[in-house]
This record gives sequence, structure tokens and C-alpha cells, in this order.
Amino acid sequence: MMNKPPEPFLIFLPGIGAHPGYGAPLGYQDMYTADQVHTKAPLREPNRPNKPKYHTGIVKYRDLESFNQTFFEEINAIYLGRVSYVDWVLGQLMKGIDGSPMADRTSLFVSSDHGDFAGDYHLVEKWPGGMDDILTRVPMIARIPGGTAGQVIPEPINTFDMMETIADMAGVNVTHIRFAKSFLPQLKGVAGDPNRTVYSEGGYLYHRELEPFDPEQAATYIDPKNMYYPRGKEEVEEGIPRAVMAKNMNYKLVYRADGVSEFYDLKSDPRELTNQYDNAQYMETRDAMLMDLLAWFVKTGDVTPLLEDHRGAPNPPHDHQQ
Repeated sequence: MMNKPPEPFLIFLPGIGAHPGYGAPLGYQDMYTADQVHTKAPLREPNRPNKPKYHTGIVKYRDLESFNQTFFEEINAIYLGRVSYVDWVLGQLMKGIDGSPMADRTSLFVSSDHGDFAGDYHLVEKWPGGMDDILTRVPMIARIPGGTAGQVIPEPINTFDMMETIADMAGVNVTHIRFAKSFLPQLKGVAGDPNRTVYSEGGYLYHRELEPFDPEQAATYIDPKNMYYPRGKEEVEEGIPRAVMAKNMNYKLVYRADGVSEFYDLKSDPRELTNQYDNAQYMETRDAMLMDLLAWFVKTGDVTPLLEDHRGAPNPPHDHQQ
């Protein structure tokens, strides 16, 4: 950016971020302690009733039964140290932007593809079909020219809204059908939609979908010394039921056609500790969200192409007279 690159430009900078294995650079590994986690950010307790099968499967397949509470608090403390290291890296990037001649016309967006249990429920890593808040509620940080400093968006947004927002800012005429919404107005101080529902999908149905059967990943899952070997073994032996989530500011629904479905009252239970899916008190709201989920699938499940494929069908072979 100091060398006046051609404009406009977009730079995508992927990073490993806060990710297993659990370790952080010198100065960050011991930045937080298990005692601080215990007193200031207590972990979600293990063995909660009516949770999906992976809540016990992760413990079993990774042989975590013998570890005590302090062990998982230490994992979480190290994970937080890694998050702080990522914050430092972000700060260095922002210093570079601010020191360039393009600072006043450069936007920055930061997010993540998933979270991590990091000791919560005495679990580690993630789960491909998990819709736990710890995994699906990821940070979104944005700094744009003309944005409102310190603005916090309390209303739900999706990660793919970031693409729509960038296209909105850049004046890009995106012609394909999409279902994201720009949050540019919120970045400038306008309130969002408090009634919006956001969605997430995960899990596998068919055996060939499982990651251990992906030729490009197979070597990872056949090596017992690899840290992902236990997860691959659990995937193959236990399966990962497909799941879809609908979440608004008050309630969260996770539907699984196979396995345990979930429903949480986020007003009284923001940490999602008590699954209310079968509680008669919530059935009217739950069923309304199930119908909303069905409507969402109907509206977004198939899109008619806007452009014709000019290639057409191949011509039949010519008949040859004998």
C-alpha cells in the first residue's frame, strides 16, 4: 500500500487465527490463567441433558474423561491468549493502513469461519454439524470511511452479509441471485432489523460426504498420531447428522432430521444451557420457527439461472448411408 498499487483493489488475508492445537506465541501463552477463566468467564458445564450426541462423543473419542475442570480452563486461557495475539496482528495491519496514503479510502473487514469449544462443556475443537453459539457466533469487525466510530450492531447478521456490504460500498452491480443483506447502513449508525432471522447449515448425510473420505484429506485421518484422527474416527463411526439453524434476537432453533434437535430461549438462557425443544411452553414459538425454516428453504433452495448457456445441447451425429 505504500507503493501506490492500482485502485480499486481487494486484498484477502487468510490466517490460522485462534485454532487448535492450543498454543500461542511467547508472551501470549501465559497471558491469561485458568483461575481468571474460572472466576471471570466460567466455562459451560459438561454433561448437560438433551444435547446432541457429539457432546459426549468428542469426550469419548478424544479420551478426555480423566481430565479435571482446571485442565479445560487452562485450554481456554491459552485459546484466549491466541485470540489476543490475533488482535495484535490486526493492530499491526491497521498501523500499516493508517501509515499509507490510502488510509482515508480503505475499508477493513475482519471475521472468522468458526469458533471453538476451547474447554466449554469439557469439549475441544469444533464439530461440523454443531450449531452451538460457541461455534457459530463469530466476530465481525469493520472499519470504513465515513463509518460511525464505536458503532455496535446488536441485530443478527450473517457472515455472507460481508460480501454484500463490500459490493454495496464499491457500487458493484451484482447480477446473480443472492440472499445476503448489506449492513452498510448499520455501519453508518442506522439501526438494523430487530426481527431478522439468520440461518446456518452443517453436517453430512451421505457417507461419501465425510471428510475422512475426501481424497485430499484422507492422509490426515488415517494417521493415529494426527490431532484430527479422533474426530475422523468419530465421524465415520457415529455420523454427523445434517443440521440447520434459525436464530433471531430472542430464540434459536436447531433442527436435525436425525438426532437431537434444539430450541433455546436466548432471553433467559443466553449461554444455551437448557434445550427446550420438547418443552410444551415453547412449542407454539418453536413450531412457528420450524415453518419459517421451511419457508426459507422453499425460497432459497433453488434458483433459476438468469443467463442462458450459449453452448446448448450437442448436435446429433450425422447419419451415414451405407
